[in-house]
Amino acid sequence: MVRRALIWWPRHGYLLAVLAIALSTVVFLPGRDVFAKGQWALLYLLIVVLVAGASGAGPAILAAVLGFFAWDFFFLPPFHTLTVHDPKDWLSLVAFLAVGVVMGVQTGRMRDREARAVARERETAALNRLSTGLVSEASTGQMAETILGEIVALLGAASATLYVGEDDALTTFCVTPPTDEPVGAATTVARWVYTHDAPVGMPHQTALDRTAAPPEGFKVPEDSGGIFLPLRSAVGVVGVLSVAGRTSLRPYDAADARLLTSLANLVATFLERQRLQGVATAAEALREADRLKSSLLSSVSHELKTPLAALTATVSNLLESDVPWNEKSVRDELRAIVSDVARLNNSITALLDLSRLEARAWEPHREPYELSDILAASLGALPAHQRALVTIALPDDLPPLDVDFEQFARVFQSLLENAMLYAGAGPLRVGARSIGSGVRVWVEDEGPGIPAGEHEAVFEKFYRARQPGTKVRSGTGLGLAIAREIVRAHGGSIRVEDVAPHGARFVVDLPGPVAEVGTGGQDR
Repeated sequence: MVRRALIWWPRHGYLLAVLAIALSTVVFLPGRDVFAKGQWALLYLLIVVLVAGASGAGPAILAAVLGFFAWDFFFLPPFHTLTVHDPKDWLSLVAFLAVGVVMGVQTGRMRDREARAVARERETAALNRLSTGLVSEASTGQMAETILGEIVALLGAASATLYVGEDDALTTFCVTPPTDEPVGAATTVARWVYTHDAPVGMPHQTALDRTAAPPEGFKVPEDSGGIFLPLRSAVGVVGVLSVAGRTSLRPYDAADARLLTSLANLVATFLERQRLQGVATAAEALREADRLKSSLLSSVSHELKTPLAALTATVSNLLESDVPWNEKSVRDELRAIVSDVARLNNSITALLDLSRLEARAWEPHREPYELSDILAASLGALPAHQRALVTIALPDDLPPLDVDFEQFARVFQSLLENAMLYAGAGPLRVGARSIGSGVRVWVEDEGPGIPAGEHEAVFEKFYRARQPGTKVRSGTGLGLAIAREIVRAHGGSIRVEDVAPHGARFVVDLPGPVAEVGTGGQDR
């Protein structure tokens, strides 16, 4: 009840002045013969001050004038007439009117200053609270809910809506409180505001703001209508903030408009930040794509051109008619051709396998297989002189692996080829053991090892480790990347460890058959 009265008084201040003087006169009349005639002026001045505090200077002046006539008519003899019997009473009346007007104006001004100070304090507190909150907001949806909820709570609005523009189209992004009711007229105005970059429904709107008229057929009520503000950023209008009228029907004032403008600027700033983050992300993705493209061209061009050049030279030599060839020389040249073709085929296969894995076009077909059979297939793909360097030690109770045979033969082939590439002619050891319901398999060498800072990098595409004082090894740099993608597709994990006194151990952990794909972890 008190809240309704506080809302009603400012809107009907002049009516309040009339009612206050009338009611006070009715209350004062029974005591006319008890108190001196001059004492009633003090009581009327009190009423003037109360009206000024409730409704401002204008109603207070009206109350002072009405009090002037009420005092003369009801409390100064002769009663019930505006005639004054005692000339001294004229001086009292004039003094009353002057004091009443001055007190009313001063009290009204104090009230207005207090109202402005409270509004600015509310505005500052809201902006500080929202600006602090928006810094931590990550999504536009969360931002919209926060801003719109704050607007509805602060202004007592029936609802608030955020429209976001994209590709010259305006869509309703968020409404608070949520509603399924059609808002065709409001959407029409919002689109007009978005297109013309001009506010609609702002209190005390200037002639400049009204140069472009709202859509025909839609009128924003002066006393309770909504406000539509364009959200301006560095690139233009990015959306529209719409605030419906108050549930109390009290119109918005200049302080409310200033607060809404500040909040609209906050929303526009947030949307601009989101846009710039998107641009930065896209730019970073392009840079990464360019880097990968450069790595791909560098690696592939070398790995493809080298065997092609060797093939060309070998075949050209065989075709030379002035060079005598015996059977042994021809066989040596043909072996070189086979080696170069195999190297070229491996490079092309690696590229195709990785692209199929990343595109999810090479899904694993899992069945139980013995690890020894998979390792035998991997060793069979190596040259005979390399197979002799590998020692395999597997426990008898090792459970079968629930994997895609072809894919895991590719994994261990990549691990063995990588170890031989960096370990040289040193021995390689392959081992395995059970870990819970899963299996751990490792490939260990006695090479120079991998620096600790490169343990993750070696699994990146096109990455080739380089020890100080050595040249970068040949290869596409895709073998370990392919191995990681295959292991991850089976729900497992792969990592590299150091071996004392020197060397590297690549460890593959595979879950048991009941584990879900993609939930594997490491058992250290």
